[in-house]
Amino acid sequence: MKKFWFLSLFCVFMFIACDGFDNGAKNNIPENYIKQLQTEKDNYTRAIKENPKDFNNYIKRAEVNKIMGNYSEAISDLDTAISIAPEEYSIWYEKAWTHEHFRSYPEAIECFDELINLVPKNDRAYVQRARIKERMNDFKGAVEDCSKAIELNKYNDEAYVFRGRLKKNYEDMKGAIEDFSRAIEINPINTEAYEERGYSINAMDDYSKAVADFAKILELCPNNSDAYDKLGNAKSILGDTKGAIEAYNKAIELNPNHMYAYKNLARLQKDMKNYSGALESLNKALEIEPKNKGIQENIQDLQEKIKQQEENISLTLQKP
Repeated sequence: MKKFWFLSLFCVFMFIACDGFDNGAKNNIPENYIKQLQTEKDNYTRAIKENPKDFNNYIKRAEVNKIMGNYSEAISDLDTAISIAPEEYSIWYEKAWTHEHFRSYPEAIECFDELINLVPKNDRAYVQRARIKERMNDFKGAVEDCSKAIELNKYNDEAYVFRGRLKKNYEDMKGAIEDFSRAIEINPINTEAYEERGYSINAMDDYSKAVADFAKILELCPNNSDAYDKLGNAKSILGDTKGAIEAYNKAIELNPNHMYAYKNLARLQKDMKNYSGALESLNKALEIEPKNKGIQENIQDLQEKIKQQEENISLTLQKP
C-alpha cells in the first residue's frame, strides 16, 4: 500500500507524456506497471471488503482505476464514497478531476456545482470550475467564476492571473494587464503573472516594459530559458541587437534543445547578413525538429543567399 502513491505519480507522468485517448480507453502504460497497478487495486478491494464503510479506500481504488483508464469503475468507486460521506467535499473534487481526466467536461462542471453548494465560500473551487469552463470555450462563464473567486478572496493572485489570461483571449489587453499587475501586487514572486503581463504589454507595443517583466522573471528564476528567449524578442524589437543575441545565446546555453531560440537567433543573424551563422543556427533548430517545413524553407533560402554572396565575391575578385 505504501508504494502506491509513488507508483501513481510515475504513472500519471507516463500518461501526460502520451497523446490523447478516448473515454474508457486504456492508458499507454507498460505491461509490468499495469500488473503492479492491478496488485494495488486488489489490495484496496480487499480493504473495502474488510471495512466497506471506509470511503478513503474507495477514493484510492478510484485513483488506481483512473490511472489504468477504467473510467466507469473510477466514477463508480467515487459515487460509493459519496454515498458513505456525502458532506465530504474532497470526494467531489476527486470526482470532478476524474471526469476532467477523461475529458468529460460537462460532468466535471456538475461535480464542481455540487462542491460549491457544499462549500459556497471556497474561492479555489470557483477557479477550478473556471478552468473547466475555459476548456469548454465558455470564456464568459470562466471570467464570472474568477470574478466570484476574487470577490470571496481579494488576495487570490491565481484568480487574477487566470482572469487576466481570459481577458487577453477576449482581446481586452488593458483589463488583462490590470489583472496581472494586481496579481503581482499580491504576490511579487508570481512569475506567471510577470510572464503573462510581459506578453500582453508586448502585444500593445510597449516593449521596454515587456523587457522589464521578462528581466524580473530572470531575477526570480535565473535558469528560465523561455524567459531569456522572450527577453531577446523584446530587445530585438527595441533595436538592442547585441542584447537580443546575448539573451538568445543564454537561452540556448540553459536549454540546448530550445528550437525557438535558435530560430530567433538565426533571424537576427540573417538581418545582419551573417548568413553562415544563421545557417548554422537553423541547422541546429532542424536537428531538434527535423520535419519542420518552415525551417527547411529558411535553410534553402539561406543557402541561395550564401551562394549568391560567394558569386558576388568571386566577381569582385576577378575585376581588374
